Amino acid sequence: MTSEPEATSATGATQRLGQWVAGAPRDWSGNALERAGAAFVDTAACMLAGADDDAPRAACEAVAGWGSGAAAVVGTPHRLPAPWAALVNGTAAHALDYDDILEISNAHVSAVLVPTLLALGQERGADGASCVDAFIVGVEVLARLGEALNPTHYFRGWHTTSTLGTPAAAAACARLLRLDAAKTTAALGLTTSLASGGKRQFGTMAKPLHAGLAAKNGIMAATLAEAGVSAAADAYEGERGFVDLFAGVPRERLEAAIADFEGPPAIGRYGLWQKIYPCCGSVHRPLDALLAMREDGGLRPQGVDAIDVLLPEIEMHNLPYTAPADAMQARFSLPYLLASALVDGRLALDAFTADALVRPGVRTLIPRIRMRPDPARRGDANVEEAPLRATVTVRLAGGDERSRTVQEPRGHPRRPLGRDALHAKFVDCAARALPPAVHDAAFEAFDGLAAARDLGGIAAHLGASHGPS
Repeated sequence: MTSEPEATSATGATQRLGQWVAGAPRDWSGNALERAGAAFVDTAACMLAGADDDAPRAACEAVAGWGSGAAAVVGTPHRLPAPWAALVNGTAAHALDYDDILEISNAHVSAVLVPTLLALGQERGADGASCVDAFIVGVEVLARLGEALNPTHYFRGWHTTSTLGTPAAAAACARLLRLDAAKTTAALGLTTSLASGGKRQFGTMAKPLHAGLAAKNGIMAATLAEAGVSAAADAYEGERGFVDLFAGVPRERLEAAIADFEGPPAIGRYGLWQKIYPCCGSVHRPLDALLAMREDGGLRPQGVDAIDVLLPEIEMHNLPYTAPADAMQARFSLPYLLASALVDGRLALDAFTADALVRPGVRTLIPRIRMRPDPARRGDANVEEAPLRATVTVRLAGGDERSRTVQEPRGHPRRPLGRDALHAKFVDCAARALPPAVHDAAFEAFDGLAAARDLGGIAAHLGASHGPS
């Protein structure tokens, strides 16, 4: 009586996902390897910049007494067991919202995967090439789940960095540990009992903590499966499976996404959006538009009567704050971010100090800035079918208007950062944790991760020995 269900389960989407993670060839293209390498550099920069933020500092305080281990904790002298180091470092990587995005999944991918693999890799003595391979596999799983569940899942209010980042991290860990297909499937199944996180947390310390929790949960799921803990082999498909519960979309969506493993790898097909502004990605298009108008036309704050921003509905939901009370809220406040950029001619890390938030010139502009939904970009529109865009219209005091539309912001996969820009971002971020004398050495260490025989020398640049605690 049980043979027929077992046969169905054996060929189900969850198990086929586990089989792919365990058995995919390791012969990635040069483009995929290059993009993965850049992600490690960019995320290391974000970890260093965010290390002293309140959220990772509090997370570190919470877990520092739970035992010592092999994994370095960014900005501190601590070495912790891999799950706790990944928790803190993932929180640091996402603390300033400066980390990259996988747009098809509406998720911050590298802030989850890089801390996960660095922590587990140090604990297990992995080499750099294995970490890069596991990263590419993790991106693939996150992309396929994004294809299956989004945009419904994200539009409902789930924070995909956590909900989809958790299985992606588990897949990356299973790959790094070289688990077989059965144990990899178990690890993926376990993540359906761990993944959570809602967008109501945007603007609070819980939001960056989501990246840390996904990193920690991925390590836990994979190591529990390695030890023999089992889970449903059909945890993602079917009635009350992960896809049904978290998105309610037809099961065919997951089947189509799994079949897509036969195509080009997601890291090459979609690419990663590496940010040039330390704030919510939903404001990057408006920022590009406004700053371009400022540069091209001599736009100045004192001559602006009003700024109107047309945004996709799905992005408006990420920006609930008008007059932010602190730096966390400021990163999700379109009026503050545009006002600050118009006053300064840029948006950088110094826009989020306590003094910057209360500048009179910025506060004067905030009530003049509003956003409205773009009727051509409904909430549940797929980004592949209806690419995101933003239109900024500035009304000047004399009555004239200027307008600009941006679809692909700088740093987007179709407008990628070059090596020089990535190096500049790294140095700017590293300056918050490391002295100038070691900036270039740290950059080169992370840039050369794929050739590293172990992670010891690379991880050394994350500790507090060079800079402030």
